[in-house]
Amino acid sequence: MKRIFLCLAVLFLATAPLSTPRAYEATTGVALHEACGGGAPHVCLSYLAGIVDMHEVGLAGGDRPLFCPRLEEPEKVGRGVWLYYEQNPDALAQPAALGAIQALALMFPCE
Repeated sequence: MKRIFLCLAVLFLATAPLSTPRAYEATTGVALHEACGGGAPHVCLSYLAGIVDMHEVGLAGGDRPLFCPRLEEPEKVGRGVWLYYEQNPDALAQPAALGAIQALALMFPCE
């Protein structure tokens, strides 16, 4: 019986992954570009809403704003982010949050 248990333990350890998976993988620029291009518009707009919300939270501490959003149709904002990636393909390799902030800063500059 001990031998069976030992064999099962060795088998388990031999097949266990060497590194543990991360709890969260950052969204890529490619994924956001595809979502905002029509692949998953609800994902695009939800992601951008989260970026804007976190930006607003950051401003509560008195930080200088990175962008100043105006009231725009959400679809127009999503299309603007898609267009940013089309015009800046190097941004596709960056985390999506960085590309989204750069796109929003271009679309909604602070005066």
